[in-house]
Amino acid sequence: MSEQQVEGHGARITDEGIARIRARIGKGFEGRRPWRTEVTKDAAYHMALGIGDLSPLYHDEAYAKKTRWGGLLAPYIMIQTFDTLRSVGHSGLPEGLPGVHSIWTGSLFEWKRPLKVGDAVRADSYLKAVDERESKFGGGRSVYQTYEAVYYDQTGDKIGLRNDTWIRIERHKTAETKKYGAIGLAKWTPEKVQELMAEYGAETRATERYWDDVKVGDALPKRVKGPLTPTAEIAFESQLGIYLVGNKVAANLYAKHPKLFIVNEQGVPEPPQRVHWDNEFTTRLLGLPGAYDLGPERCAWLIQVCTDWMGDAGHLARLECKYLKFNYMGDVTWITGSVTEKFERDGKAYARVKVECLNHRDELTAAGTADVELPKR
Repeated sequence: MSEQQVEGHGARITDEGIARIRARIGKGFEGRRPWRTEVTKDAAYHMALGIGDLSPLYHDEAYAKKTRWGGLLAPYIMIQTFDTLRSVGHSGLPEGLPGVHSIWTGSLFEWKRPLKVGDAVRADSYLKAVDERESKFGGGRSVYQTYEAVYYDQTGDKIGLRNDTWIRIERHKTAETKKYGAIGLAKWTPEKVQELMAEYGAETRATERYWDDVKVGDALPKRVKGPLTPTAEIAFESQLGIYLVGNKVAANLYAKHPKLFIVNEQGVPEPPQRVHWDNEFTTRLLGLPGAYDLGPERCAWLIQVCTDWMGDAGHLARLECKYLKFNYMGDVTWITGSVTEKFERDGKAYARVKVECLNHRDELTAAGTADVELPKR
């Protein structure tokens, strides 16, 4: 199937479409079911496996009971699975421009406390803002859509918040310009793979960290992720629900949102998630060198650098990050961080840290700022 024959390449960003989106600002998503409603022991463990974070706080119940938290926790990124922004059986987000591609550009998370096994979580979700800009990716128009979810526990207490922003771009424009088409996908020798495996083997995490001992300029432990594979990407995506559906569920989704689907090389309409593990499909659809990850996966890695550094009694209170470049199949990413500020607020002590994802091409692919609450001596 040629580029010109790719279904969805004709979808355009129009004034009428943008007006429809703006009319949705402040409105939620009645009738949608979130991917999760409870923090179970298995869900926490599976989420940790999906992001490659083996902290004993997520899987070793005896260990976790001896910490400040008194029991098992769930990875911080898992909070996003409790809202209705991206529900199975629906078109997902962003909405309003059928057939126009969407890419995550940034996220803001706030956590009042970590998720604990046993929590029942609900969320209020809605479109927060719409911003039209000239596209630097493929040329022409682009639209930025920001959504917000506010999370509450079983007692009604607010436990978190997230804002996610997507850019909407016209697929045919990106396929024509091939802005990143000259990038070659990574290839690795057995010797280099062994070096990366040794880096994984040498990783350790802190069990305690006191605010009094932290100094501005302190480095957080470096983490390695990758080389990115389709298997790893599907492992992460399987924790989020949304488009990993087939058979009758896929048929029902297609009946409601036919422009969401893209015809594959065998003539079968398929949800667009294949751009996250199928190189040829992604090149044909978007003119990119290959398949790429989801931004929140890098967000999860930025989180892990913080949680591995802060110790068992620390708490990640806030993270804001931008997704700057694609992370392609085969890419290796190193996640680093450093302390930029220390401060106290409302009787609590915090370290502010700068966190970054740097790939093997020495390109910055994600960057953020986190506020970490630490105990005082």
